Amino acid sequence: MENGNKTIGRLLITDDEKWICESLNLLFSRKGLEVSTALSGQEALSLLKAQTVDLVILDFNLPDMDGLDVLTGIKKINPDIPVIFMTGYGSETISIKAFKLGISDYFIKPFDPKALVDRVIEIIGEKKEISANLLSENTLPPAVDDEIEDSTGIGKAVKYLKDNYTTRISLEEVANVAGVSRYHFTRLFKKVMGISFTYYLNYLRVKKAEEALSCPDANISEVAFSVGFNSLRQFERAFKGSMGQTAAEYRKDKYPDTAF
Repeated sequence: MENGNKTIGRLLITDDEKWICESLNLLFSRKGLEVSTALSGQEALSLLKAQTVDLVILDFNLPDMDGLDVLTGIKKINPDIPVIFMTGYGSETISIKAFKLGISDYFIKPFDPKALVDRVIEIIGEKKEISANLLSENTLPPAVDDEIEDSTGIGKAVKYLKDNYTTRISLEEVANVAGVSRYHFTRLFKKVMGISFTYYLNYLRVKKAEEALSCPDANISEVAFSVGFNSLRQFERAFKGSMGQTAAEYRKDKYPDTAF
């Protein structure tokens, strides 16, 4: 294991092909991830009810359940768990439906194993950063608030995020705006901005929510969805990570006369 005995996260791999599960298990274990595997949708859902994992890799083609149904079940067990979808060629429609159900990313088979490993580690890292309450104005790097040259790929991406933060934005979409592959984009964005793309997007949405909370006619749920979050739970987690308190606590402190 490249990281010694240190476990950087727990991963569930769900694929009906045993050799794929075994190969990915070996690959991720070497990177310091603790891996569980499931060969069916029902097995995956049972494992998730019995143990806590940081991310799920889910194949669409399973013998007992439709991959989208498994995804729905996963989100019922834990709405905040990141899921990476694996599909075959010609599955763009399925991937779009999966994004609507809350996947973090998708990979089309056959894929580059290194790219999958890098993406998994990035997503788990983002999740742990937010949980550790690191998303705050005092810890964000200077580049977040600096003007980024619009003519650069990352500058175009930042402008796109600022213009479209209320919508569902995929990594693929914003990488296309930047004019690079999504794998290169994640590394380039973090190099320029000092934080990941997802981390920045959450920061941007939380800052907009902070402004919206001053409106007496908007309740917290309306604010959460108006700034682009897919669920109230996801919003509350990101808001508390950024501001150090829940949206309700923040609003009560800053706008004590605002109706809820």
